[in-house]
Amino acid sequence: MTHFIPRRATAASLLFLVLAACGTASEITAGPQADIYSVTGKATGTRMSWVTARNRAMDAASDYCKQRQQTMRLRSESTSGVRSLEEQTSTVNFTCVSSQASG
Repeated sequence: MTHFIPRRATAASLLFLVLAACGTASEITAGPQADIYSVTGKATGTRMSWVTARNRAMDAASDYCKQRQQTMRLRSESTSGVRSLEEQTSTVNFTCVSSQASG
């Protein structure tokens, strides 16, 4: 038995997957105070894009600290974007602490 999937439905599904998967993080920059860094995650395409944006920012912050053999400690976070197809952002301010001090 052969199943026929209209091209329009296939194209719409692929577009949804591409949009749902879109998420980036900015470069790590100096934050508002000494030894505090900032990174912004961005995502567009789904109702849960803010989660993707936050995850990108948190992952980038964590990776930054791991490269220094430290642990990321969240200091503050702000979000923006309301509608599903708007760009959602999550800006995370963090510091890196020694792995022994994080426990």
